[in-house]
Amino acid sequence: VDFVPADLIIAVGHQLELLTDGSTYRRLKLNSYNASKPSALAYDATSRKLFFADLRHLHSHIFSVNVDEEVPHVVEDIVKKRSNETVESLTYDPVDKMLLWTDGFNRSIRRVQIGQDNLLAEENDGVEVVHFLEYDAKPRGLVSDPCTRMLYWTNIHETRPTIERSFLNGSRREIVIETDLLLPNSLDLDVLEQKLYWVESLPSGYFHIQRSFVNGTNREEIYRGIGQFVISLAVGDDYVYWSDYNHKKLWYVRKDGSSKRAIAIGTFRHPVMDVVVLRHHPMDCCLVPSKPCHPVDIVSNSEPIQSGRGNADVCLDFCNNNGECIVVNSDLRCSCSI
Repeated sequence: VDFVPADLIIAVGHQLELLTDGSTYRRLKLNSYNASKPSALAYDATSRKLFFADLRHLHSHIFSVNVDEEVPHVVEDIVKKRSNETVESLTYDPVDKMLLWTDGFNRSIRRVQIGQDNLLAEENDGVEVVHFLEYDAKPRGLVSDPCTRMLYWTNIHETRPTIERSFLNGSRREIVIETDLLLPNSLDLDVLEQKLYWVESLPSGYFHIQRSFVNGTNREEIYRGIGQFVISLAVGDDYVYWSDYNHKKLWYVRKDGSSKRAIAIGTFRHPVMDVVVLRHHPMDCCLVPSKPCHPVDIVSNSEPIQSGRGNADVCLDFCNNNGECIVVNSDLRCSCSI
């Protein structure tokens, strides 16, 4: 059976584009915004709002735009940058209205509350740390589950790469996969099937896409290719989509692993920095196996961080000037003596 490709949103060059029916491209015209290089994307089907990072913007590095508004679309600043923060991957939780991202340079996962007014937050005011990872860790891919209240990320640690998870509030961090990993660059989640999908580079120019259940079991390879450097990946109802930085192409295969070859959707003048599925309806958590229909009640936001096997010292190097690091409602704070 031939399925119809999902509608997608891509960040390519200095533009954001909508791709419908696998062939029709439409540029998202932005008002009062001088785009430089949009990168990480996250889409909320409830509010029809797209969140995106910009690698080269002078003043801010996370923005939002409503894709349903009349053109030109109004861009709102979400997070103002300081100096050395980075945004490798974005994810949005529609239950708590929380935007989260990986900051590889500062080896952390951060979040900010998204209100109705979209007040501009600064990295040192309004932005909270969910995880501050161990020395020489580097979080990369990030995805959240609104139904089970879980957060998943890849850690492209040079000597010990992992795929990890915790609750969205940062508690109960644990390693999901830590064997036979080289460079798990991009990550996405099939919420209904409760399966993680990731892509990584292999020796001799090969790459492959793998998947497993969210607890790391039933791991399998669904596609293997050569000559591509994959920088983003998205999972739809029937297909897995990814962008190839080397050849500036967008590809897809069936997510069940039955495709004999990948199909190219298009070739671009610039690499596609990120791709997300444009879902037209919010996630129905009643369809998730063995999960209640009211995801907000699954776990309390006040649960403390738990320590255990595979967990790092989240306070390591967090405070300056001999400040004492404390955890308050899963958030890191520094207490300084007077």
